[in-house]
Amino acid sequence: MTRHFRRKSNFFFTRGLGYKLLYVTLFLLMPFNLSAFKIGKFDFYATNEFLYNFNKLAEKENQFYETFSLLSNYKKWSLGFTLRGNNFFKQSPNLTLDNLCLDVHRKFVQYNTKDLKINIGDFYSLLGRGLVLSVLKNEDILRERTILGGNILYNRGKWDLKFLGGVLKDETNDQEWLVAGGEAAVEYIKNNRMGVHFSYIDDIETRRKLGKRQTGSISFQGAKLFKNFSYYTEFAFLKYQEADEENGRAIFANLTYSKLHVTSFIEFKRYEDFDNEINNPPVADQEEEVSTLNDATGVRLYFQYAFFDPDITLHFNIGRYREYDDTGNNIYTGIAIEDLWERVNLSASYGVKDILYRIKKFDGHFLCQLTDRLSAEVFVKDKRYNDGNFIFREEDQSIQGSYSPYFSIFVLHQYSHNKIMNRNHFFSGGVKIYLSGGTVIEISGGTIRGGQICSGGQCFTAPPFRGLKLSIISTFK
Repeated sequence: MTRHFRRKSNFFFTRGLGYKLLYVTLFLLMPFNLSAFKIGKFDFYATNEFLYNFNKLAEKENQFYETFSLLSNYKKWSLGFTLRGNNFFKQSPNLTLDNLCLDVHRKFVQYNTKDLKINIGDFYSLLGRGLVLSVLKNEDILRERTILGGNILYNRGKWDLKFLGGVLKDETNDQEWLVAGGEAAVEYIKNNRMGVHFSYIDDIETRRKLGKRQTGSISFQGAKLFKNFSYYTEFAFLKYQEADEENGRAIFANLTYSKLHVTSFIEFKRYEDFDNEINNPPVADQEEEVSTLNDATGVRLYFQYAFFDPDITLHFNIGRYREYDDTGNNIYTGIAIEDLWERVNLSASYGVKDILYRIKKFDGHFLCQLTDRLSAEVFVKDKRYNDGNFIFREEDQSIQGSYSPYFSIFVLHQYSHNKIMNRNHFFSGGVKIYLSGGTVIEISGGTIRGGQICSGGQCFTAPPFRGLKLSIISTFK
C-alpha cells in the first residue's frame, strides 16, 4: 500500500471497529432495499456487488470487497459514482489490508449530443487498436483501470476527434501515471479512413520509472473493398525523453475476407521495444495468448467455414512467430455447434504452440438442455509441455447443472503435475441462486489451483485459494 493511498483513507482508519461494522452493515443492506426509481425527469439505476472470502491462505482470513454504484440520467446529462469498502484488492487476494478502506472509487459526469460527448471523471479509453493507449475493463484478468480526468469526443461528417487527459492508477494503487492523448480520423474516400493517434505518459509513482514518453501512430482502414474485403494497418513509434531505453516501433496489419459461409483473414505484427506500460497492441494470435512487446514478429492465417443449417462452424489457424531468438508455429483448429436438435451446444479446440518449447492445449464445452428448465454443462481444459526436465501439466474438469431461472450447482476438479499447496488435485464447488429483481447469490468453497490467466493479450497470475467465497450481485434497472 502506497503512502498516497494511506493519506487518502486516513479518515476512515481513525474510526473505531464499531463504525467500521456499521458501514459494512449498511453496504450489505443496500441491495435488498433499493430499486430503480425516478425523481422528476431524473432516472436512477443502482448496482451492488459484495464479495466475502474466508481465505485460509491469507494472514487475515476474513476478507471483503463491496461496491455500490448509482447512475442517473437527465436529458443529455448523466452522472454516476461508485462507493467502495474493502480490506483486500482482487488482484492481490492473499494480502489482507491492515485497515478497512472506504472511498469514492469511481465518479463521472457526462454530457451527450448527437455530435459531441464530454466526460469529466473516470472513463475508459482506447486509441487506435491499442498500440498507443489501452485502458479498458477486462474481467477475466481482474483489470479495471480508469483514467480520472477529462475526455472529449467529437463526431461529425467525415471527422472523428478525441482528446483526453488525467491520472491513471493500477488496481492495487501501487502505481500511478499522468496520461494525455488524442486521435483524429477522417474518411478521405468512401469507406476508407485515415487516423493519427498520440499519447503522452509521465510517471507519478511507478516501478520502472521510465519518465516522460510519447507514443504516436498513423492508421489506415477500409471496408467493402470489392464488396468482401476489409483492412486495417497501423504504424507506431515510442520515444523516451529521460529514461535510458531504446526507442520503440511497431506495425500491425489485418486483411479480412468475408462472404456467405467463409470468413478468412491474415494478420501481421512487428513490435520492437514497444511497451509504454499503458498500451496493449493486438497479439495477432488467440486472445488467451500473450507475446512480448520488446522483440516479436508474427503472421497468421485464419480460416472459418460456417454451415447455416445445422449451425456448425469449423475454424483453422496457422501462425508463424519469432520472440527474441526463438521461432516457431502456433497451429490450432476447432468446431462449434449451436442449437443442435434445439437442445445441444458443443465446442472443442485443439492446438500446438511450438516456439520456445511445444505447448499442447485442448478446450471443450458441452451443453445439453434436458427440459425447458433443466440443463447440464461440462467444461474441459488441458494444457501441457516439457521444458527440459521440467514437466508442466494442468487439467480442469467442471460439471454444472441448472434449473432455470432459480439456481445452478457446479463442481470443479483441477490437476497439477507439480504440487501446489502440497497437493496435485484440487476440488471445489458451489451453488448460484437467482432471485427476482436481478440479484445473484453465489456460495462456493474448496481448493483452487490458481495460475496464469490470459485474455486480450494481457495476463494475470492468480494465486491458489483454499477456503469459502460468498458473492452477492444486485442490479436495479
